Amino acid sequence: MERQQANGSFLFSTNNATGMQLNNLPEEEKINETKWNTLKFPENCKMIKKIICGAEFVVIFNELNEFYYFGSLKNSPIHFWNKLNIESKDLKIKNIFSNYSDLIIQLENDDLMICRRNVTKPAVTKIFNECGIKSIFCGPLTRNFIVVDKKNKVYEMTSKFEQKEIDTSELYNNNSNNIKFIGCSNQAYLLVTSDNKIYGYGSSLFGELGSLQSTLYKFQYMSTPFEKESEIIDVKGGYYHFVVLLKSGIVYAIGYNNIGAVNIYNQNDFNYFTKLTHPLFENEFINRIVCSSRGTVLITKSNYVYFIGEVVNALQGYDHCNDNRINSGGNSIDKNIQSYKVNGRTIQRVKLSDEYNDVVAGGWHYIIYNNYNLNKSKSLLYFEKRLLDLMKEQHNNDISIVTVL
Repeated sequence: MERQQANGSFLFSTNNATGMQLNNLPEEEKINETKWNTLKFPENCKMIKKIICGAEFVVIFNELNEFYYFGSLKNSPIHFWNKLNIESKDLKIKNIFSNYSDLIIQLENDDLMICRRNVTKPAVTKIFNECGIKSIFCGPLTRNFIVVDKKNKVYEMTSKFEQKEIDTSELYNNNSNNIKFIGCSNQAYLLVTSDNKIYGYGSSLFGELGSLQSTLYKFQYMSTPFEKESEIIDVKGGYYHFVVLLKSGIVYAIGYNNIGAVNIYNQNDFNYFTKLTHPLFENEFINRIVCSSRGTVLITKSNYVYFIGEVVNALQGYDHCNDNRINSGGNSIDKNIQSYKVNGRTIQRVKLSDEYNDVVAGGWHYIIYNNYNLNKSKSLLYFEKRLLDLMKEQHNNDISIVTVL
């Protein structure tokens, strides 16, 4: 697992702006109150390996194999960092994931550990030791999680390690036998194959599985307008919507659209894939996507971030943090944030910088941080890791969190 360096601050902003649309290009809004604050990590939270988000929590995993969480993972006060009670010093950790309420740890021997809310000791299962784990897929709003074993069998797993094998026969009937990845919403999943087809599984409450409605036993083929257009390189899920990123930089979305996360021009939900576009970013090349509960985030090649649907709002009266909370006095994000009114919805745009270069999301919060591994070659990452290991350097590592309604 490669190290990530996260620099920045806990960040809370207020959006009390108003604006009007003008000639298809929205008028820039004036943000009357924007306040950014810093909450530093505990001293041992330096040298971060990974940042993981659940619906209402953030977990950081450091070079000492320690886990620190901020939020409701263990029903703690949401405004303090807490160390998870996991005997992890000698664990050989392969990867870490999260769903709505659980932290999921995959070990090198394919043991799975789950740290569940309100449970002191992590649960452990060895059910995949024999067949091995090929991939795990979940998201910050996913109720369960998906495991693909090395025999290409697909299982839906609960936090209590109850497993249900999902029928994938339709993939093989269509000669789509190579699973690339699976996008996860709360109760629905989109499986993408190497031949650019999409198969849906789960419960569809707002059209997120298109014409399938719900399919509770098997992955079924979904017709898309982009199957022959461009390669699918990513799928992200919110609570009830999906966003698909193509290699061409074009974005499609489907599902819940009450506040515009799927289509900015229409307030109806979409049970078919619609192109997510607007003059603000139609000439931008989008190379990364992120989803919160009802929000979509587009990150462009030119390092602009567009928050659509759920956008950043203040935590009013957030004055009960510990003494590590300091006023940042304005930073690169504060100076570059812009807000636009579009059809009664707000789009916010932020210019990333060397200080903050990546965005991840939980259920109702965004994290803006410095992803050390982004755009780094593997050889350079290896060289730097070896150098840091030798020098035993310590770095300040903070992150920025934007809360949403």
